[in-house]
Amino acid sequence: MNIPIETCDTVIFDLGNVLVRYDWKNCLQKFGYAPDVYDAVAKAVFLSPTWQEGDRGTYGKEDWCDAFVKNAPKYEKEIREVYRHLGETILSTDYTDALIRYFKEKGYALYYLSNYSEEVFEQSKDTLKFLNEFDGGVFSWQAKQMKPDPSIYQTLLRKYKLAPERSLFFDDLQANVDAACREGIHGIVFTPSVALEILRK
Repeated sequence: MNIPIETCDTVIFDLGNVLVRYDWKNCLQKFGYAPDVYDAVAKAVFLSPTWQEGDRGTYGKEDWCDAFVKNAPKYEKEIREVYRHLGETILSTDYTDALIRYFKEKGYALYYLSNYSEEVFEQSKDTLKFLNEFDGGVFSWQAKQMKPDPSIYQTLLRKYKLAPERSLFFDDLQANVDAACREGIHGIVFTPSVALEILRK
């Protein structure tokens, strides 16, 4: 894979399934619900359009939970229980610190661009403490915009006066990478093997 690191001075990272793992299934399994309850909660929370609306910033932290409950009122107790543990869907990787250090030591500016809800952010701050090493970034819930809408890429570029042709974007979803490329940003679909390839350089 040809990663155009040498032609760029800025690296933009998605977070979920890039610098952290997003694993709602593992989180939900910890509660030991019966299969029918597990399925109902999964559909009401993680697999519902309400989840994306949380990322979009449509809901505040409290009314987001209420919106999930409306999807399956019979399971209100379980939904509220799971809601209190949403941060546990975000897991550390074994390469993130090394990858950030690699780019920092070579003088790259680092930014994040992530579809992320306010509540999950509040609950996963400890896991995301590596963001203290970044120069800035944009969360979808703050911008009220979501990838792959071109507006969120432009929000990041304008806010930090970034040159798209000098910027490299890593995201795990092809659609998001394609959207970045249409805005003039170099894009790479990220997998853990990409991190290993970079770190071997």
